[in-house]
Amino acid sequence: MAFSVHQLHSFEEKMNNVCSMVTTEAKVSSISELNETALMKLNKNSLVKSILSLVEHFQENVSICKSAAGKVDELKTEQINLQSKLLKFQNSQMDSLKSTVKAELDTGLRSWCDVVKKNTSQIQSNLLTTTKKSVKQVLEKVNEEEKRSANLMIYGLPEVENEDIAKSVESVYRSMNIPAPKRNIDVYRIGKKKEGKIRPIRMECQNSGDVNYALVYSRRLKSSEQHSTAYLAPDRSKEQRLEHSALVRQMKDLISADPSKHYFIRNSRVCSVTKN
Repeated sequence: MAFSVHQLHSFEEKMNNVCSMVTTEAKVSSISELNETALMKLNKNSLVKSILSLVEHFQENVSICKSAAGKVDELKTEQINLQSKLLKFQNSQMDSLKSTVKAELDTGLRSWCDVVKKNTSQIQSNLLTTTKKSVKQVLEKVNEEEKRSANLMIYGLPEVENEDIAKSVESVYRSMNIPAPKRNIDVYRIGKKKEGKIRPIRMECQNSGDVNYALVYSRRLKSSEQHSTAYLAPDRSKEQRLEHSALVRQMKDLISADPSKHYFIRNSRVCSVTKN
């Protein structure tokens, strides 16, 4: 079972259905009101059905957790591969040093000592410069991705004069029926203001956990009366946005060609499953 946010949504709905069934049978308004007295009101058949449903969903949750653990292992493997590539690059630079020394000796221009003195410092300097540059680029990319991971983008939220963006964002969270983060670093619209164009909002959160939490429940906006045209997304780089746009176009073409399937984007590719 491949891990996906869709599975979390499905598991949440199933658990909510079971809880709703139990609270209805026990004649209480919420799970927090359940106690021994309320449960004793349930008839035997309803109680057995509820317990079997909970056991089934807990087993499903175990599978989801195992799948998530597999995804973590996959990310670790990618990190190891990156380190391996860096090591190979360093080795190739050392091979270049050896080739240069050999070429100088073959021409008979100078002795072994002269060749080493001339080339070693230069090659080592080039190697050090190149390695530093590569490491710096990797670190800058990692830092940028880490910073972006704590940013939440809100699209399609109408823009008005003298707006209170913070209150507008709080309204979006109310439409999703989840609490807004208690502390945000900043929230603002990005891009130049143009007539007829709604600029997106970037919300800088304390950590990526706040972003992921909002993304999980963002699908609730579709059924919201006030914010049905708004949607949430991660803060993608320009390259990531271009890649995602291409995937969305591909997914729309597939939907037009075969609407009998449910299409979604996962791991930078379009996937599909048969609709129930």
